Amino acid sequence: MATKKFAGESPYKVAKKTHHASDWILTDFVNKVNLVSDKPGVKPPVVAAIFGIGRAGSIHLCNIIRNPRVLLKYIVDDRKERFDELRSFWNLSDVTFLTSKDSDRVFKDKAVSTVFIASPTFTHHEIVVKSIANNKDVFCEKPIAESIAETKKCYDTANAKGRVLFAAFNRRFDPSYRNLKMKVREGLVGHVQVLKVTARDSPLPTIDYLRTSGGVFHDCLVHDFDMACWVLGELPVRVQATATALIPEIKAIDDFDNIAFLMTFPSGAIAIGDNSRFSVYGYDQRLEVFGNKGMIKVENEKPSASTDYVIEQDGCKSHPIYYSFPSRYKDAYAREVEHFLDVVQYGVPQEVTGWQTLAISKIATAAEESARTNKTIEIDWSKDDIPNIYS
Repeated sequence: MATKKFAGESPYKVAKKTHHASDWILTDFVNKVNLVSDKPGVKPPVVAAIFGIGRAGSIHLCNIIRNPRVLLKYIVDDRKERFDELRSFWNLSDVTFLTSKDSDRVFKDKAVSTVFIASPTFTHHEIVVKSIANNKDVFCEKPIAESIAETKKCYDTANAKGRVLFAAFNRRFDPSYRNLKMKVREGLVGHVQVLKVTARDSPLPTIDYLRTSGGVFHDCLVHDFDMACWVLGELPVRVQATATALIPEIKAIDDFDNIAFLMTFPSGAIAIGDNSRFSVYGYDQRLEVFGNKGMIKVENEKPSASTDYVIEQDGCKSHPIYYSFPSRYKDAYAREVEHFLDVVQYGVPQEVTGWQTLAISKIATAAEESARTNKTIEIDWSKDDIPNIYS
């Protein structure tokens, strides 16, 4: 009885409270149950083709098939031996499977309005150009092309034709990172002084993949650079990087597997990052922002976050972190496709713009130059037409 006086009123008589805004899964569920949408009307599904069903392509294929806003008409991949199994597994009786030599069928098909590109990096430029030339909107895994000049041509072509060209920087659509950015922009930590990002890959990619990936700076570190610029809302004026190849097979293809970088921004903020091609304990993804009012961070996520073990005298053990990117960024990949469809169908402003994509490529090129020459690279943005508000 000693605490009964603290019970207060019945919860039924107290003003009803709703869930926190960060619980986006419940928000999405409630909106669907109540048939609430922020879109003006319902648009017919886009008719789509997907190029490449390897690492990233398989993720996009799953999301496309499950999304009622997309009608998949073509799958283009050069591994013909997988076609029958894929058709059976996903029940794709209405989908046409093609190899790259027959891909002109996709470009010439006027019913196809949207193309998803997840094929090897060296194929991106040609597929992007042909798709846009035939009036199709494009969702493309980064990088858009193998060089900054070719990437710029792709965006210029898209702008000239009035088509959407979207670079898939999936981490921007991760709920945890988006919440961190929102809190930073609200001034929660004050003036940002240091941003720290850790990205360690798991499992170890195959050498065949790494040979055609475009190199670790343009394949992996672009995400780290993008996170820093996206959260801070500015571009660095100076970059320093150091990199080594501790794995012999990666050294043999003149790439790196162990990288650290430092970027200096006009506001005085400093971004520090470390990146590895192989983390034996899982997919290590962390982000921390420190300012004059405090600190906010995103730690690793786990499949079973609440599971801890205390067995005999071995101490306390927690469940391992996610093993690889398809599980860690599952929500981000799905939300990324939803955003792309919002842009295509409803004209929503793109959250990943052409000039941002070009800027990140420029940073990656400068960072790689720094690593290979052991020099600090100054970056001049005076001729890049960067808006005053970066993000």
